Amino acid sequence: MAAPRSVLLGFPMALLLSVTASAETGNDAWLRYEALDESVAVSYRDRVPAVLVTLGSDLPVVSARDELVRGIRGMLGRTLRLESAVPEESAILLGTVSDIRAMAPEFAPDSEIPEDGFLLRTVQHNFVSYTIVTGSNDRGVLYGAFAYLRKIALHQSLAGLDRQESPYSPIRWINHWDNIDGTIERGYGGRSLFWDNDRVHNDLSRVTDYARFLASLGIGAVSINNVNANSRVIEADMLPDVARIAEAFRPWGVRIALSLDFGSPMRIGGLDTFDPLDPAVVEFWENTVDEVYAAVPDLAGFVLKADSEGRVGPSAYGRTHADAANVIARALQPYGETIFYR
Repeated sequence: MAAPRSVLLGFPMALLLSVTASAETGNDAWLRYEALDESVAVSYRDRVPAVLVTLGSDLPVVSARDELVRGIRGMLGRTLRLESAVPEESAILLGTVSDIRAMAPEFAPDSEIPEDGFLLRTVQHNFVSYTIVTGSNDRGVLYGAFAYLRKIALHQSLAGLDRQESPYSPIRWINHWDNIDGTIERGYGGRSLFWDNDRVHNDLSRVTDYARFLASLGIGAVSINNVNANSRVIEADMLPDVARIAEAFRPWGVRIALSLDFGSPMRIGGLDTFDPLDPAVVEFWENTVDEVYAAVPDLAGFVLKADSEGRVGPSAYGRTHADAANVIARALQPYGETIFYR
């Protein structure tokens, strides 16, 4: 009798595990927006306006609008009514400081907000309560929307909102070690989100999800390929694919960066040298950077590893690391972006 009894007891347990696994895939990560217990939700429905007014149409602001709709519907069971003008009833006003100042100046903050910063504030106007979600730029607005939803998810008070935050660092990057064949150096979570078989994935929906998660944490840029770089990433036929990755990140205010192979002037440029002081090498990097920015105008910059762990570098020609960094930095200077040198 022991064996049959074991089978009968095991079957419901297996069924329970199966139901649990199918209910929670982990795909939404920390942005689940699960329905709040009704005893909690009822108090938030009194505080969260039923109307959402979006001022501005920049992509991250649109993402902020959609995220507020998604989050409030999920947690409170309420679908926000979208308006383009300030109503004479309680509403959430969403937009950059400049857009609010231009379209509804009575709700604009008096003081400036640092870059990528946001402000959550409750304002009384004509005996009506408005919730202001604003930022110094479109990315700040998006960060503010996530912060507002986070307060609800954590059961924090929305009464008398007056909270301003800004990032502690202007550069907030994630550095991936993804190879263009789809493998990841020291990777433990599967294959690359970006690359497969020396090309960019056709389906970038997972990249869009990833961008959303990064934005919710305030991450501003992602280096999308291994610092032990393959020169293919900056070849002309690859750049349209790279631009597709940038396009997937852009609505979430996340920019991409590229890791460079210092030997590229020889490997793909047809030169017999990669000496950073050689005029032909200087010209190669100038032309290459221009081509990359033509494809991805908002590129965050570059990562360069040289003379480390078998990578070629300036020591091959008796040059300094400053020589190596600067040959690319000077080409990058007109675009005002960043190079990290290792």
